[in-house]
Amino acid sequence: MKSAKSIVLVFLLITSFSCLSICVLAQNKQTKQADIFEHIDKLNGNDMIERLAAQRNAFNKTHLKDNLPKAEYIINRNNLTLISFNGLDYYVKNNRVIGIQGLNLSDKVLNQITDKLVLLDSIQFNQSERSNIEYVSPNADFQKIRNIDRQFMLTLKMLSSTVRDIAALAKNENPSLTVETNVAKMRLPNVDKAAEKSSTQSLVSLAK
Repeated sequence: MKSAKSIVLVFLLITSFSCLSICVLAQNKQTKQADIFEHIDKLNGNDMIERLAAQRNAFNKTHLKDNLPKAEYIINRNNLTLISFNGLDYYVKNNRVIGIQGLNLSDKVLNQITDKLVLLDSIQFNQSERSNIEYVSPNADFQKIRNIDRQFMLTLKMLSSTVRDIAALAKNENPSLTVETNVAKMRLPNVDKAAEKSSTQSLVSLAK
């Protein structure tokens, strides 16, 4: 009888210890997750696109060298950053989209999204730098600057439309599946071709 009671007592002690260990591990996991989200950088991507465009427009009206807009990356982030575009939260680290909150996406699709966004982000950054370098040059070519700025604005517009299209896909009944099957159909942006088309349309308008 005593032996049976001892066995039950040992069983209860082991069970209690196991439950306590599980609770501690769960609390530690929650604490670590809370720490990660507490220290994550957060950015409103739409606001940044608007700000970069507004800064360039404001500078082009005044041409004050003190207000020369600084070239800035939007997607290129080393630290884990949460970037919001049109209601979707993109997790970005080391210049890669590693996830989108609320969506279960494969690495292949995340890489496709990364390729599109990083391409446009790199182009807008490089164009901003080119424009600044040309402006401070002793022999600044203002027609060249206008062409670069036109492409800069067009690139920001294409970036904005790309994230808007992805957000629209995520509003379907099965958002993860819809994004998975449709992102691949979205072509890589061609800024030069779009700029050429824009210039042609401007010439046609002038001819009229």
